[in-house]
Amino acid sequence: MRTLRLAALSLALMGSCTFAHPILPRVSDAEAQVEVELFRVALRKAVQAKDVNALRTMYADEFTHTHTSGKVDGKDARIVSLLANEATVEMAPTPEIRTTCYGGNTCAVRALSPIKRGDGKWFDVRWTQTFVKTEKSWQLVISQATGLLNTVRENP
Repeated sequence: MRTLRLAALSLALMGSCTFAHPILPRVSDAEAQVEVELFRVALRKAVQAKDVNALRTMYADEFTHTHTSGKVDGKDARIVSLLANEATVEMAPTPEIRTTCYGGNTCAVRALSPIKRGDGKWFDVRWTQTFVKTEKSWQLVISQATGLLNTVRENP
């Protein structure tokens, strides 16, 4: 009898814990991949339209970007760079790009882009960005770029 009561109590507690922290509806990794690709298109359009409010919602408050130089920017500095038309991976062409999603709410984008350096020369940059789906929408949370110095050239 005591064992039966303990089993019933355990089941009741497990059931209540299941609903203690609601999670977002699960989407497939393929759906998430499409959503992130559309998000990246919308981000580029927001930059072209100089839509600061849209950009502020697209970048997480804790966002950081690590430049090829090692310099680290936060959300506000990154938005300023985008609006100033500085060379950024968000706006660069991506001859190589791969989006991988994990569990439908987290995606990593890895790509190769030609970037114009401050001295006017071009080089290839391998970059990674991480996107997370919040209650509201997707947000860009982390970005990191590595310059490939052996690819420095005069033209893209």
